[in-house]
Amino acid sequence: MDRFEHFASNRLVKDELNTAMDNDSLSHAIIIEGAKGTGKQTIAKIIAQYCVCSSENSKPCGSCRNCLKAKALAHPDIKIVDGSADSRLINVASIREIRSDAYILPNEAEKKAYLILNCDKMLSQAQNAFLKVFEEPPKNVTFILTCKSSTSLLETIRSRARILSLFPADENEAVEAVERILPQAEKSDIINAVINCGGNIGNAVDILTNGGGTEEQLTAEQIAQSILLPKKLELLKCSAKLSSDRVFADKTLAKLYEILAEAVKINAGAESVNISAKPLAERLTRKRLFELMDKVDEARYRVERNINMNLFGAWFCSEMRI
Repeated sequence: MDRFEHFASNRLVKDELNTAMDNDSLSHAIIIEGAKGTGKQTIAKIIAQYCVCSSENSKPCGSCRNCLKAKALAHPDIKIVDGSADSRLINVASIREIRSDAYILPNEAEKKAYLILNCDKMLSQAQNAFLKVFEEPPKNVTFILTCKSSTSLLETIRSRARILSLFPADENEAVEAVERILPQAEKSDIINAVINCGGNIGNAVDILTNGGGTEEQLTAEQIAQSILLPKKLELLKCSAKLSSDRVFADKTLAKLYEILAEAVKINAGAESVNISAKPLAERLTRKRLFELMDKVDEARYRVERNINMNLFGAWFCSEMRI
């Protein structure tokens, strides 16, 4: 049984999860990392549904009472904490609540699942508080964390979890997936969106449905190109655009992160159609690409924390210089 037949690409991750579910050997703690739009939450919710499914055969069956409640996000044994909600950080209080609740028996299912989405925003104090239940969890509890990069988490947490890395699909798979999601869209528009997003299905769907990311994507690509220029004037001009609007800055930085992540893949030998990522992969080491990704993460954190945006452009330019 392939529980992920409609989930494009990432075959190794899907195979691993299918094998673990078939053998009832799923890890008690799973970290799913990847850029926005790669399907982290989709995978997380399938795992949570598996945890509460009451079928005696292949799980999740998708049709039992527990599965139907899980699909509707209304199952009492699936708890969700989302770090993106209202741009709030995941604090110690929310983690302590999870820690206390984890030792209470499930309401309806045999197991409980805790989804901690966008856990990049988990404060270090909260991570330390979480570690106490993470090290010795109850047998009937599964923790599922999603983040852009697991490096945002403490090593003590990473070492106690199975880390699954998701990547954008190849062009053909991405086009087929977007066609299934948006059957009314023109094939040429889908292909253009997929190419512009480097195979990132979620972002391609966002562009086609909301027009989202067009200007942000262009600015992110300009910044990516400017990083490699010998003089910093162009990079400074591009960075200055981020100072006008916090929402625009955050979306642009998210897309820049995706370009850098794609460059890491190319650097490791993967094929890609992302024309913005290829020069970065050719000119920069993997270590430097990871450093730049960390800088972009820090920049997004500063934007969320209401840094003085008049000074942000100059700071960001100096941090991204190679």
